[in-house]
Amino acid sequence: MKSSNVILLYLVLIIGTGCGEANVDDTATNQIMAFSVEGRIGQPAIADGVVYVGSEAGILHAVEMETGRELWRFETDRPVYHPPVVNEDLILFGSWDGRLRAVNRMNGELIWEFKAGRVDWEVRDIFINGTPNVIDGVAYFSSEDFNLYAVEVESGREVWRHTLGEEPQARQIPIIDRTAYIGAWDGHLYAIDIDTGERIWRSNTDDRDRASLPDQVPFVTVVPIVTEEAVYFTDWAGNLFAVDRANGQQVWRFDPGAADSRHVGSRSYMALVGDVLYYSTLEDQHLYGVDRQSGLEVWSTETEGIVYGPVSVEGAICLYLEVLANEPGENRSAFMRAMDMNTRQVLWSTEDAVSGVTLVDGVVYYGGTDGTVHGRELFSGDEVFRLGQ
Repeated sequence: MKSSNVILLYLVLIIGTGCGEANVDDTATNQIMAFSVEGRIGQPAIADGVVYVGSEAGILHAVEMETGRELWRFETDRPVYHPPVVNEDLILFGSWDGRLRAVNRMNGELIWEFKAGRVDWEVRDIFINGTPNVIDGVAYFSSEDFNLYAVEVESGREVWRHTLGEEPQARQIPIIDRTAYIGAWDGHLYAIDIDTGERIWRSNTDDRDRASLPDQVPFVTVVPIVTEEAVYFTDWAGNLFAVDRANGQQVWRFDPGAADSRHVGSRSYMALVGDVLYYSTLEDQHLYGVDRQSGLEVWSTETEGIVYGPVSVEGAICLYLEVLANEPGENRSAFMRAMDMNTRQVLWSTEDAVSGVTLVDGVVYYGGTDGTVHGRELFSGDEVFRLGQ
């Protein structure tokens, strides 16, 4: 199954244990708007004219793009927000019930189900917290039970698991040259050999290196950026790090002087455009541009609200979600914005996005506030597709 020209972007706006069932909808009509979801809609995946999208109700839907006819649905007990992986004749997807499932692509029937490990505290979750990265027949993914997993795609058999120092929240796991890179709440980035499941290194970025203020926490939840020489990532204290790709030793740290608060640093994604790294701080409400070689600030701007992202989706175009703090009693406004990082100007914005974005052939698809799947042209923002009711 081709995966080129498809980019997945997770933008977080989060305002049971049964195996589930596949249901083929024989009553759906061949009309757009025949498909609908219950509760908040997730981020869609698209392949061969079919949209695969989950929902807060824990249902994964397969829907024809041209007709809007629901082909099948698979029900779980907890929300399905992250987009699935289309892998030949299988659909792989995780759920907040702590299970990774493989279902038949044609009819949604369950092929296998993998359950993440137990947790030791009731306050801990076992969410499958992202989309698996499939390489050579093995799916690599993380759960909030502290583990990074490798599971055989054909059978669902566990190949290995690696327990990190704290829980990860990896919405995607970059794998370069057979090495997976993932951060954890202990403030470290880990490099894991995907053939053995053994740790190659753990970054030496600790509290002494980041000069955290009393209320700041070192959580690393951003998807790192990997280059030939270095790996770049941020933490919740607001710091941006560069570590040596060979050994995890810190090369430089950029400290924007962030607020003494628990939730300062960026979430989910950061971007590399040219030689500039872009990331956001939350309470400080800034976007920063930092030279990847020197670690020096080259640009910054104050934002109107809390920004999640940005992520580079095509060339110099980045997308991010900005959540505005409205007056007490009002619902928060959330804008998805497209920015050209060459000019550092916003190209367009929309207030109808509630999920992450999938880019396919120049169109960004996302779950909308109205429970439908939208498609907008990347450069103009013009809506060219809508599916649902």
